[in-house]
Amino acid sequence: MIDIIDKEFEDLIIGYISQTLTVNDLKKVLKKLKTPGNAEVFKEYVRINYFTIFAMNKLDTDSIIKEINNRIVKEESKKSKRIYFMNFLKYAAVFILIFGLGYYSNNNFVIIDEIPKIVPKATDIVLSSGDDQVVINNDASQEKGNKIFSKTNLIQKNNLLIYNDSLELNELVYHTLKVPYGKRFNILFSDGSKVSLNSGSILRYPVKFLSNQKREVFLQGEAYFDVAEDKSNLFVVNSEGINVEVYGTKFMVKNYSEDFTSDIILVSGSVKIQNSLNKTSLLLKPGYKGSVNKVDFKITETKVNTKIYTSWIDGEVIFRMETFDQILKKLERLYNVTIINNREESLNELFNAAIDVNNEDIEMVLEYFNKIYNIEYKIFNNKIIIN
Repeated sequence: MIDIIDKEFEDLIIGYISQTLTVNDLKKVLKKLKTPGNAEVFKEYVRINYFTIFAMNKLDTDSIIKEINNRIVKEESKKSKRIYFMNFLKYAAVFILIFGLGYYSNNNFVIIDEIPKIVPKATDIVLSSGDDQVVINNDASQEKGNKIFSKTNLIQKNNLLIYNDSLELNELVYHTLKVPYGKRFNILFSDGSKVSLNSGSILRYPVKFLSNQKREVFLQGEAYFDVAEDKSNLFVVNSEGINVEVYGTKFMVKNYSEDFTSDIILVSGSVKIQNSLNKTSLLLKPGYKGSVNKVDFKITETKVNTKIYTSWIDGEVIFRMETFDQILKKLERLYNVTIINNREESLNELFNAAIDVNNEDIEMVLEYFNKIYNIEYKIFNNKIIIN
């Protein structure tokens, strides 16, 4: 299964495969290869990465060392070019600054330093308002509530954003919440409606819903809606040409880009599914799933156990009659990992399983498949390769 090796050496190998190592890191790899056994470990790691140059039987130690030395020479050459370029920019910047100061002094302008822009990581929950972005931290320190974006009366409590209806607005102002793989988050809208966003989802919505206007939000991914009843103002979920119209009800919308269908699961109340591409529609009843085919745009309905589809809200994911490939794709979203399936034979069986995401890590899940189906795997940071 998973080889236990020097953590530093493992990180260096991963960096080598992804071509992100510095010159000093590459020299560390050469030093590590002198330790007995490390060359074999290096070979094993790179062998299973189909995109590496060693895939074509070039796995002898001498060629590894030669290739690393060649890469060191290339990186040092790049480094010297970067130093030259940065020196050039430094002098160019001085010239521009002197010229600019002269221009602004003659034209009575005031130079003001720019506010540094936030650069979110791929693993951050990010709230956007126009050009402004805020990274949302989901931790216990938010229990009493912290104010975010002072102009919107918005506060955060743990994993919930709360919008206050007292804000005075005459036009729609939108926020966008992006939830990455491996995380979930909740929003309480200004009208009292609540939404739970699943991993890998984006929701665009008004800071405040205005009276005598439909309450419209825009979804990519998966979300569960508990809509406050308001017979005067229709609530609409728009998801890539699929409109779900409600007045007050509980339902889920699942529409990831890689899915073949857009699914709407109704828990209570009633919703109308409308396909704006061909104007077809369906009135859905509680306990049913409506599916919109992304190829022919046909809408079908199926009687389902809604708990299977909504259990992720409480941290439990239930698989019922799903293929191994379907499960792997969901595991990537749940645990924020990349899974490469190198099995030559496909598993045609349909699986039933339940995962407690909050208490079971990805390795525990893979161990289950290993015991039942003898699936071997290796883990490199957040990359999993199944052999």
